[in-house]
Amino acid sequence: MIRLLVLGDLNLDIHAEEPSPTAPGQETRAAVRVVPGGSAGTFARTAAELGAWVRFLGAVGRDAAGDLLARDLASAGVRAHLKRIDLPTGAVLALHRAGDRSMICARGANEGLDETDVSPALLRRIHHVHIAGYAFLSAPQARAARRAIQLARAAGASVSVNAPPASLLKASGVDEFVADVRAVDILIVNRDEGRCLTGASDDAAIVVALAARHAAGALTLGADGALAWCGTERCAAQPPTRLDVDPTGAGDVFAATFVVRRLAGSRLETASREACSRAHAHLAARDA
Repeated sequence: MIRLLVLGDLNLDIHAEEPSPTAPGQETRAAVRVVPGGSAGTFARTAAELGAWVRFLGAVGRDAAGDLLARDLASAGVRAHLKRIDLPTGAVLALHRAGDRSMICARGANEGLDETDVSPALLRRIHHVHIAGYAFLSAPQARAARRAIQLARAAGASVSVNAPPASLLKASGVDEFVADVRAVDILIVNRDEGRCLTGASDDAAIVVALAARHAAGALTLGADGALAWCGTERCAAQPPTRLDVDPTGAGDVFAATFVVRRLAGSRLETASREACSRAHAHLAARDA
């Protein structure tokens, strides 16, 4: 059985639909969904669903939201090591308007995780460490991420990262992120993130640049699927159908599926194709 340590953010995701602009001071009746989220949390849940043994390291508040997220990880079969601190549990508000999406993120307790929480004992018998890219944007969490990579290397475990959004990469420093992930084996990025990290605009050129730095990975292309690599091998995969829905969480489901299947020995084409299908199924089920 593949044994993973997943490090990073755990949030409560709130999705709100605004069918038409709401006037100041007025109330609109529309759909609002509250679901367990966080890039690292979604990766961990998906990996456990795929049969991996998963340990999760993160931080939540001493509040009802933190209790809910802890129970959710346990029910998914994830062994959670949650630091409980006196900050509100992280939350993300995704506001959907006429085919567009705005997001408001409160990192809250996620900021409480630091390098002192990452011990060699957490990596005992671990085959692979996955770090959500958001961790590198916070000074305390970045130290925890670097420590995890260092310990993974010492323990002979491989490492994967899925990049944070391009806008946040630019704001925090692209060069610093590139330096932080230089020892990462598998990197997952979307098109905007790939352009930001490489300076290339063409999908194939982005993959060439990233493949020179990382042994394997994938460039996700939304409704157009993904372009994966392993060394000089390339593979394009497509989702079953196009979905015009909010893509939140799809990249994390793709990343978890791709990583777990590759660790289990699946061919690049098989791992990439299943990752696309599972990401598609995640969105279809959530928006049904």
